[in-house]
Amino acid sequence: MQTNVSVIICTKDAEKYIDKCTSSLLDQTFKDFEIVIIEDISSGNIDTVLKKFTDRRIRYFKNEKNLGIAKSRNKGLGLSKGGYIFFTDADCIVSKDWIEQGLKFLKDPNCAGVEGRIYYVSKEYKPTFSDHLCENKHGSHFMTGNMAYKRSVIESVGGFDERYDYHEDRDLALRILKRGKINFSPDMIVYVQQQTLTPKDVIHSAGHIKNRVYLFKRFGERKLMFWRIVNPWNLAKALFPPLTFVSLFFNRFKTSDDYKLLPFRYVYAILERLQLWKTCAIERVFLI
Repeated sequence: MQTNVSVIICTKDAEKYIDKCTSSLLDQTFKDFEIVIIEDISSGNIDTVLKKFTDRRIRYFKNEKNLGIAKSRNKGLGLSKGGYIFFTDADCIVSKDWIEQGLKFLKDPNCAGVEGRIYYVSKEYKPTFSDHLCENKHGSHFMTGNMAYKRSVIESVGGFDERYDYHEDRDLALRILKRGKINFSPDMIVYVQQQTLTPKDVIHSAGHIKNRVYLFKRFGERKLMFWRIVNPWNLAKALFPPLTFVSLFFNRFKTSDDYKLLPFRYVYAILERLQLWKTCAIERVFLI
């Protein structure tokens, strides 16, 4: 299949979400594109879900070993054919004119990439404490749940940095911004399907903080920092555990999942700080 547009989806344990994601892509106003799906080692198999789709635009690949998100994205780039590369995630539902809106910007010779809006569930949805909230309503987050680039630009910066297991999308965008402009399209919209965080999810995510060290070292990135203090509120909770319960006043608690998660937020704050300091020692960076 010859096309100039590729949609790349890298997924892991997304069997319950991939159906709606794929259906929304196949329902696009723009028709001439391919979908490249890379599945990392998962507890479930999305190929059983994808079998219901007979559309030849879908190309599915399963990693033989766990590659992680950055390597999987680079694999997707290598297997894709388009000159315009769109990224979304398996737990996302894209708007009907998603590709069409992105191409309006990408066809401008001065545009290196385009970033769209991300809503969690819907524009009106009110999340609770255990919701895995992921939103980008106003831009400058550069999350691959809703991004598109010219292939030539991605290749010029060497693709995704494979050290990252999180924020690899932000690292890519910050490098691309040194070479060109990334526009924001309010009409290029993605909705993230509802997900409930488990204690295991929260504990695992504490390790993501090391990627903030990489961003600071390379770009002087100070997002979510006060001076050199990373995530100041989490540091405060680590030092003064009762502050964890302040969340009861600033978040919506409706289900047992919400309340069950609360004590693990303190454990998260401790583990996050330990991982931060460990990575700082390795990278020879001073952050608190």
